[in-house]
Amino acid sequence: MSRARVSIPATLFALSLGGGIPSGAACAASSSAVEPGERAMSELPAPVAALVAAVAARDTEAFLALFPADGVVDDWGRRFSGHAAIRAWSDKEFIGAKGVLTPRKVVRSGDTVTVDAGWKSEYYSGDSRFVFVLDGGSIREMRITGH
Repeated sequence: MSRARVSIPATLFALSLGGGIPSGAACAASSSAVEPGERAMSELPAPVAALVAAVAARDTEAFLALFPADGVVDDWGRRFSGHAAIRAWSDKEFIGAKGVLTPRKVVRSGDTVTVDAGWKSEYYSGDSRFVFVLDGGSIREMRITGH
């Protein structure tokens, strides 16, 4: 199975790192420098990179579109199945909490992608592990756990 790579524009990547939108020389510098988080971003399969971008853009519709109608989010053992349940959870604890997801390490085994990341939001902040089960271009399940 080949892995699609998604290029994240420097401004969107800076947003995902919580750095705001770079401008002028800072923007030029950020697009050429390779930060640890940027290296991890380059290893993400397309659906997971799109999820990180949707969170950074606070785009709930794009986030939900990555999951099939019966997709699942498991947040430390609490399961949310289907778009309505995922939206309600995300509106409070994920995108709605102004979350910033900073991938640091990516490991792929078949259709399972494990991302060790920093997470910072108004609801919860701390290092977390995100395990994504992919189904083609969709995310069948996203599990959030501790390291």
